[in-house]
Amino acid sequence: MKQITERSLLSIFVLIALLAAISDKSQEMAKAAPIRSSSPGPTANPEEWREDLRYLAEELPRRHANAFHQISFQTWANEVAALDDSIPALPDHVIIMRMTRLVALIGDAHTSLGWTSQRYPVRRYPINLSNRADGLFVRDITAEETVTNRIDANYLRALGARVVSIGGLDIEYVKERVKTLISTENEYWPKVILNNFLTIPEVLNALDIVPDMERVRYTVEYKGGHRVNLDLSPVNQSDLAQTKFFNWPGLRRWTRPLIFTRPDSLNYWYTYLEDKSVVYFRYHRCQEIPGQPFAGFAFELLSFLDSHMVDRLIIELRDNPGGNSGILDPFINAIRSRPLINQPGRLFVLINPGTFSSGMLNANTLKLRTNAILIGEPTGGKPNSYGEIQRFTLPYSGLSVTYSTRFFSLRTDDPPALMPDVYVDYPWSDYEAGRDPVLETALNY
Repeated sequence: MKQITERSLLSIFVLIALLAAISDKSQEMAKAAPIRSSSPGPTANPEEWREDLRYLAEELPRRHANAFHQISFQTWANEVAALDDSIPALPDHVIIMRMTRLVALIGDAHTSLGWTSQRYPVRRYPINLSNRADGLFVRDITAEETVTNRIDANYLRALGARVVSIGGLDIEYVKERVKTLISTENEYWPKVILNNFLTIPEVLNALDIVPDMERVRYTVEYKGGHRVNLDLSPVNQSDLAQTKFFNWPGLRRWTRPLIFTRPDSLNYWYTYLEDKSVVYFRYHRCQEIPGQPFAGFAFELLSFLDSHMVDRLIIELRDNPGGNSGILDPFINAIRSRPLINQPGRLFVLINPGTFSSGMLNANTLKLRTNAILIGEPTGGKPNSYGEIQRFTLPYSGLSVTYSTRFFSLRTDDPPALMPDVYVDYPWSDYEAGRDPVLETALNY
């Protein structure tokens, strides 16, 4: 664990003094980002936001294990001062996004600003996207656009189509703008959560991507190069569960790959591919299932491995966002003591950018302590990184800030991610065809 250095403490004290010196009554707008006329007007409570900013600027460096490991104190202080000056001219959602960017500068994926509070509910456009190696695609879309009780054909054509622009701006430009709000420590984690940011009206408006939050245009391209425009209005997060969506029809056409055959709420399960003598163990989340402790599940799985003809064990850690890494440790130790499984070519671990936090820790342990071969894409988590999060709440807005309290040094080298031994991505073209090239590589290794 890295402790806060004396130099960091001195920087914090200087920052506190700097914040105290900032005029409470400044109405200067020179440093404010331009706000389009369709955006809400300036906040009615600038002093409350300034107090929240001061609290954030003081508390985050004080509480974090090492807030200035990536950016300098001076950069942090300059950004705080610039935002403080701008607050009177900014609407609430822009202030929140500017604070989000400020926290993201720390460069720690576990340190971020939460947007939801009773005072500031989050809205979304009713469309779900899938960010793949070959582009950004429409997975689901609302069915609310109807003409005489019939669904607009353009919205059906959009399912499975590639997004080419949002608000008339090229999608790659939009992605780069949005990435400035994402707390990350490598280039892979944003690929996972970018989808959510791209459907939030307040995000797109604050970044000057869409002029009107109440109506946005997504332009998509389907097969043959044909393009259609989708005009959507935001829905409150609480209403999304009641919003009717159309799903990409491919999900109903083909036999799903193993990774999609059980609900995401099932944290761990396994199946036996008898024709291949393969056990596939899906570890989706590092959390106990109520009423089904992992210890009992692991005993059953290990007993199966010991009593059946098993040529190889595939441990599925793709899209495991973490939890408690210690849950899997006894199982990993048990695999180490089984030489028939713990050998190259018989033990495989599947990873991707969604393998994060404790999910990444488990994958790293399997790599270092067993003979597992890692297949897939680099993880969203970095082996040597900050974690073990705590949180505090900003006093006026009620927004929550998570921060890291400990540094984990897991490797003598310092790679940007846990890298696969065999790189295999999962493009939409394979997803559309009902294939899973990562699992196929493990099965045919």
